[in-house]
Amino acid sequence: MANSVIIAAGAITGPLITLNFSGRTRLPFLLGLLAIGLAAILVANFLILRLAFKPMRELESTMSAVQPGLEEPRVHANFSDPDLRRIATVFNSMLDRLEHERHVSAQRVLQAQEGERQRVARELHDQTGQALTHEIISLDLLLERTADAKARQQLEAVKRTLEETLEEVHRMSQDLRPSVLDDLGLVPALRTLAKQPSGSEVSLHVDGLRDRLPAPIETALYRIAQEALTNANKYARAAHVNIDLRTLDGQIRLRVRDDGVGFDPKSIPEREEPGRAGLGIFGMRERATLLRGTLEINSAPRKGTEVVAQLPLEDRHAG
Repeated sequence: MANSVIIAAGAITGPLITLNFSGRTRLPFLLGLLAIGLAAILVANFLILRLAFKPMRELESTMSAVQPGLEEPRVHANFSDPDLRRIATVFNSMLDRLEHERHVSAQRVLQAQEGERQRVARELHDQTGQALTHEIISLDLLLERTADAKARQQLEAVKRTLEETLEEVHRMSQDLRPSVLDDLGLVPALRTLAKQPSGSEVSLHVDGLRDRLPAPIETALYRIAQEALTNANKYARAAHVNIDLRTLDGQIRLRVRDDGVGFDPKSIPEREEPGRAGLGIFGMRERATLLRGTLEINSAPRKGTEVVAQLPLEDRHAG
């Protein structure tokens, strides 16, 4: 339509120039009219096509923003063009399927990892722990039968080494997969975690939680608390750590706050980088995201750190 209007204007203006101007002055006016018409056609087509392809540029920018490990954006499907609406709908459906498959695959990986941790922890506790206990008992019997002072001293040194090794095996077993988490649930497991020897004084407060939670939620919250407590002891050098667990409007919230040195959360990139641990934040955030939850890190230099994980709950699990 724009081209037709411009051509029609040229068709009307051209004969008027031909009738009103003489032969020598007619040609420059006709060439100027031709140049103006071509420029008008180019400008009109540029503006109209730019406006027409604007939804395609929006769709392209959304496609470029899709990155693994981040929440995928969605394209609005209220375009006037039916073809663009179909493309946007198909693209959003593809993102939904990819996100679902990613969640399912990541959950299977975490479940397999927890299963392997449980198997190794059981073997450490049942086999290695029992073998060390048997050797310690054998050394006790041998000490009772040995009268030589030097030999007794050497046997007692070996016994102390075995006892320290047994304690380390038990600690490793608890770190891998605490049996209390499977047998009694999240709250007793957090109590056991808070009582473990560390460089910080740990307090635990639980509100509104009476029943057991689904196993994936209990595992995720325990691992988040465990990682946050490890960071508080290892990196923040905190003196006090407070763990707060409570249910809020059909959701469960875990908050771990310490009084350590703190850090700048902006220094942690949005995506995990090879060779950069990121204080375990990526693992905690991935566990929360897989259960449709959120994880926030509030911190500042010399002002401590607060880790807040919030996961949705079914009504029957809320207090």
